[in-house]
Amino acid sequence: MGASGFIGSHLCRGLASVGIRTFGFTRDKPFAPLGSVHRELLKAETIYYLAGSATPALAEERPDLAKADLWNLQMLLWSVRKTTHRPLVVLASSGGTVYAPDAPQPFREDAPTLPVSAYGAAKLAQERALTAVEWITPVIIRFSNLYGPRQVPRRGCGVIAHWVKAVREGAPLTLFGHSSRDYLHVEDAVEALLAVHRRAAQLRAARTPTTLNIGSGVPVGLNELYRCFELAAGHSIPVQRRPARSFDRTDICLDVTAAEKALGWTPQIPLEVGLARILGTAVRQP
Repeated sequence: MGASGFIGSHLCRGLASVGIRTFGFTRDKPFAPLGSVHRELLKAETIYYLAGSATPALAEERPDLAKADLWNLQMLLWSVRKTTHRPLVVLASSGGTVYAPDAPQPFREDAPTLPVSAYGAAKLAQERALTAVEWITPVIIRFSNLYGPRQVPRRGCGVIAHWVKAVREGAPLTLFGHSSRDYLHVEDAVEALLAVHRRAAQLRAARTPTTLNIGSGVPVGLNELYRCFELAAGHSIPVQRRPARSFDRTDICLDVTAAEKALGWTPQIPLEVGLARILGTAVRQP
């Protein structure tokens, strides 16, 4: 689900590149058209649920979007209830919003959850819906802040995408607050999702649902991110500073050692390299 979105489109390419047969669903190509579940969904060994309409900003203003995202996930789970092979259902959750703000960092998967935003609460509700059914093998992936090519700068989500757009247009960068984040290139995220499929047998044999943080494991403050942008762009960039917004979390960093043990996965693309890949082909030097 979500095959045409930011993560989904990259994942489809990644799966195809290693010869894995895939079938993608989108809003225009639903998994249950006219109430009849698509047969490819019922045959799938691994189902990635990457769909979503709400961003952190929109979830505060439009709780109906978060409810719709949860309903769509529940419909998917109900649609595969008659399968006998217990498919892996992999949910893209949010490591940056579900953990309790006062928990020790970097956050481990067993840290207490206490969302302080509507978006975080919506993601946690999806996690609970996933683990409540018995006819699937649930895998929860708590992503950090993802970035990369073809990311659309939606309001309230993805500071790097907004800054890339600003650099392309010669506009100043806008810094909200002084927090730090854990940024991960989408290609590293795709490698983690591919590793989930490769380790399907081990994950299916697990006695409890699998929850894994997928991030860089490195906190980066906005000032440091700004310096990385100037370095990648090769010139100075004007900046505007504004107060933090109500839905912004404070400093966030994920512990990713469990993913290395379970999947044999570690992040490979440093932030400076990832930004250079984007800006190197997108920026017209002044």
